[in-house]
Amino acid sequence: MTFANRGACVVVVLGIAAAGCAPDSVTNVRATGYNAYLNTIATSCNPLMLGDANVSEWIQNGGANNNNYSYFLDVTSRLYYGNITPAAYREGITGFFGPSTRNEASFACIFRNLPPRSMPNAPPGT
Repeated sequence: MTFANRGACVVVVLGIAAAGCAPDSVTNVRATGYNAYLNTIATSCNPLMLGDANVSEWIQNGGANNNNYSYFLDVTSRLYYGNITPAAYREGITGFFGPSTRNEASFACIFRNLPPRSMPNAPPGT
């Protein structure tokens, strides 16, 4: 294997590894439950304000090239799939977006719209 071929292999492997870290809503168009949840909170919680950010607008506009949207998607997918607790979600979002008098109303709406789960890490609807 030549040096150029090894370099190409490294690039391919790194690309595959990086794709595995993306949230389900970005990498999996079949994540219909999660995508529906995002649409629900975008409309039901409008304006969904976290820190100074109007996240409802981000969801409705597909992120609109906002780098902070990826963090929101990642942490919210973890909450949705039961991989983090609401308390950990609140702490992570507040730490990233900053405190705001509107955060509590947004968190209450986000949590209220979560699907029921029979146990932690269970897929929605079980």
